[in-house]
Amino acid sequence: MLVGEGISLNEKKSDKRSFWNDRAWKGEYAGTNDLLIKQLELAELEKHFSNGTNVLEIGCGNGQSALYLAQRFDIKIHATDFSEEMIAAANASLKSNLKLAEKVTFSVADIRDFQTTNKYDIIYSQRSLINLDSWVEQKSAIEKILNWLSPSGRFLMCENSRDGLEKINEYRKALDLGEIKAPWHNNYLNERDVAAVSVKGCLLDAVYPFSSTYYFLSRVINAALAAQVNEDPSYDSAVNKLALRLPPISDCGQTKLWVWRKAP
Repeated sequence: MLVGEGISLNEKKSDKRSFWNDRAWKGEYAGTNDLLIKQLELAELEKHFSNGTNVLEIGCGNGQSALYLAQRFDIKIHATDFSEEMIAAANASLKSNLKLAEKVTFSVADIRDFQTTNKYDIIYSQRSLINLDSWVEQKSAIEKILNWLSPSGRFLMCENSRDGLEKINEYRKALDLGEIKAPWHNNYLNERDVAAVSVKGCLLDAVYPFSSTYYFLSRVINAALAAQVNEDPSYDSAVNKLALRLPPISDCGQTKLWVWRKAP
């Protein structure tokens, strides 16, 4: 049974900071056990990056994405996370790659009380705002982030959609598969709420359902095939890997990219 982004319900149900502190040293598995969706997310995010930009990451985990993007582009990234252990792990990775030390910095910060006077060309989140406890906190975070953008700057919000998960569960129900529930520590976004956010000088430019094919094939088709032989579905199955090579179909992916733009 797959649960949300691959974190099983039998893991320690302590408070969220302790939960993420416990996962900090799991390397590439710190944020999710589904490495293919993370690969897909990074491929989508980097479409919107270019050289010479000043970048802020909100909720960087153990720094895997920031380090990857810094290797791919000539950019400066400041990456933050509320988990002390995640930042410790991120800095440990940075020490082993000194070439990136001039491009990437990490710090402990909680978006709920983090403040900055800096302006950024790109701000991005990757399944981090869904860790906030309520829509009130999520909306406040989005509004703060949009006010930190430089003119023509973009906020790349790669987060999970409640609507997308509901669509996947409709397909699963048709095949007598169990319902996937969001992990206990996540609060998936309602797309109508996101669309209603209004910040002067900022526009929700586009919403990309880039994960639709992947989630349909992995959470529906691959899961159904595994159920037929009484096995648990595998994240790295051949079906899942094929999904990475296909364009998005329909609008049934639970992970989406909202792109906000600041007026020039």
